[in-house]
Amino acid sequence: MGYVRVLITGITGFVGSHLAEYALAQGTEVIGSLRWRSTTEHIEHLRERITLVESDLRDLLSVRALLEQARPDYIVHLAAQSFVVASWTTPSETLWTNAICQLNLFEGMRQLGSKARFIVIGSSEEYGLVYPDV
Repeated sequence: MGYVRVLITGITGFVGSHLAEYALAQGTEVIGSLRWRSTTEHIEHLRERITLVESDLRDLLSVRALLEQARPDYIVHLAAQSFVVASWTTPSETLWTNAICQLNLFEGMRQLGSKARFIVIGSSEEYGLVYPDV
């Protein structure tokens, strides 16, 4: 497959850290975006093998700087509000985090002419209660 660079938003989370481990095992260069307040406990053991870029995905200029620095072949977008209770408690913040941040990534890619493949990950919570017999 050749030399590949992947940008993982939400790299400090549970899924992001495991994806980073997997990507590194495949020989992929891993760049992770993180917020200024992100805890890094899940990726401490990877710190010497990944590049971390502080970015505010709510700010298009910050996103552009992230994309310019990362120059990814793939973007795996994991940064989201996934806790249902929190989404009801802070609906405006959830909208910004789950919709506007993703839109900023798309717009930054468009402005920079990025050809990166974009993978957005959802939650099973999106589908609601699923009955096994339906």
